[in-house]
Amino acid sequence: MEYQLRLKILEIVSFTLAILILSSPSFANETDLLEIKPLLPNARQVGQGPFTYLGFKVYEAKYFVNDDQGKTGFAIRLDYMRKISSSDLLRATTRQFERLGAPEKDVAIWEQELGKIYPDIDIGHHITAVYRPNDSTIFFHNGKSIGKIANESFSKYFFSIWLDPKTNRPELRLQLLGDLCSPNMISTICLK
Repeated sequence: MEYQLRLKILEIVSFTLAILILSSPSFANETDLLEIKPLLPNARQVGQGPFTYLGFKVYEAKYFVNDDQGKTGFAIRLDYMRKISSSDLLRATTRQFERLGAPEKDVAIWEQELGKIYPDIDIGHHITAVYRPNDSTIFFHNGKSIGKIANESFSKYFFSIWLDPKTNRPELRLQLLGDLCSPNMISTICLK
């Protein structure tokens, strides 16, 4: 009888630990934070979720904040499961800018700037974009700095692709934000 009781307690403890581990918003490992921590020293991962297209998983997105409101910076990391050419990546980004209502003249400028930054992506690569308020959005490819764009309007539209209530991937947005709201630079209304 005592053996069965111990076995039942062990099952309950194991199940509880599994739930805590799997439901924890801190998915980040040290590698995920290597390029982020020097720019956002208090960064922590809030959430993550997959981006799928036509049933295929393209990347896993992860959202990091330096503070809960994103006032002192935040980052998005995309871990790719598919090969994507830099030109396809650029085309997809500019379509999102247009869909979100970015001014045409700005989109043309940003397309040129991103064209100099975006690399070809292979399976297992990652791109991280770090927003530093009143400074710039800094891009990393597999841990190496690949460029930055110092324009607040660019940063707003770029991160809106994932975090704006008007995103075309609302389920991914909710997974990324967890219990938080979009940063105020993206939306001043907290929509869940």
